[in-house]
Amino acid sequence: MSQQAAAEAPKGGWAGAAKVWLLALGMFAIGTDLFIVSGLLPALGDELDLSTAAAGQTVTVFAITYAVAAPILASVTSRLDRRTLLLAVLIVFAVGNALSAFAPNYAVLLLSRVVAGASAALYASTASAVAARITAPERRGRALAIVYAGMTSAIALGVPIGNAIGELSSWRWAFGFVALLALVTALGAAAGIPSVEGNAGLGVRERLGAVRIKRAPTAMLTTTLWVVGTFVVYTYLGTVLEKVSGAADADRTWLLLLFGIGSFAGVMGGGRLADRVDSTRGLAATVALLAAVLAALTLALHSVVGAAVGLTVWGLVHWASFPLIQHRLLAIGGKNGDMLLALNNSAVYIGQTAAAVVGGLFADAGHLRQLPLAGAGFEVLALVVLAIGARAARPAASAAAAVTAAPQTSAGAVDSRP
Repeated sequence: MSQQAAAEAPKGGWAGAAKVWLLALGMFAIGTDLFIVSGLLPALGDELDLSTAAAGQTVTVFAITYAVAAPILASVTSRLDRRTLLLAVLIVFAVGNALSAFAPNYAVLLLSRVVAGASAALYASTASAVAARITAPERRGRALAIVYAGMTSAIALGVPIGNAIGELSSWRWAFGFVALLALVTALGAAAGIPSVEGNAGLGVRERLGAVRIKRAPTAMLTTTLWVVGTFVVYTYLGTVLEKVSGAADADRTWLLLLFGIGSFAGVMGGGRLADRVDSTRGLAATVALLAAVLAALTLALHSVVGAAVGLTVWGLVHWASFPLIQHRLLAIGGKNGDMLLALNNSAVYIGQTAAAVVGGLFADAGHLRQLPLAGAGFEVLALVVLAIGARAARPAASAAAAVTAAPQTSAGAVDSRP
């Protein structure tokens, strides 16, 4: 840490907390940008004369750019001052969303999503590192939790707010809202975030090499399938609510809010669950429950009341899995746990990319009503992969137990001699 950063590292109090919450505001903007498109797809598609599947690919390009750019950009910019990098990334992110707001056609809109996705990927990793380095050691875990709470809060608040803006004026103003959040965060960072030196860090090859850790491939695939299961529905949720549930424009806003409230409660509850149970067993339970909830949505989404209940429970169960996934990755990765968490972010966005494509195929074929059932199928696949990974761990655990027990048995035999 630089001398300046060390001097300004908060030891607690409102000033230190305000800096961390400022970083969380940037994550709130990123989360809003990611999830906001779902509720705006009908209006966006109508104005630009796009099919539901084509409009959904705006999510695809954002997600795939994020997945690819995250490890690459983190390595390329590792030596830059973190405060300077944060400011630059926030400005580029704001420009990307401004370009979305003024996009005259589909091609420009897709380009703007690439710009926003790349800058979002770099901000997420940089904000976490800065939060840890400007916070006293005994408070760093809490600081990191606050930063990631910004992303979760976007589901509960940012998406309904953006959707409401889109309904009151235009979907373009919703992207303008995200750009404004990014600029406000940049201004706050310029005034309040201290200079933090970069470091050599890990190269792209080392970061990607963490996937070779035993059980890491099945863990990454579990994450990807878990994400596909929810986002194959969520990406097209605005259209599903309109065409299947018969929800009016105003109804979609509070329905999305209910999903967000359930999501926030789920991630908080999942964190407590992860501290109390075995992460693999806990994850298996929540994913199995999620598969059942998604299957039930096939019927629940046929009415606004059913959608309200279904979306709340769906958000709660889905996000309860997230802390369990992270705990499990840290256990699998050991000293390389941080690298696995970084790769897991890419797995999340790969899953969102695949979900947008699969959902688009269903939409083009006129099967929007079957999207929840498709999602349930992907959750079942996630359970199968999770079971394969857990089974692979058993021989290693048994061998370790045998090695530990062997000397004790030997000692006992020696002591029993006359």
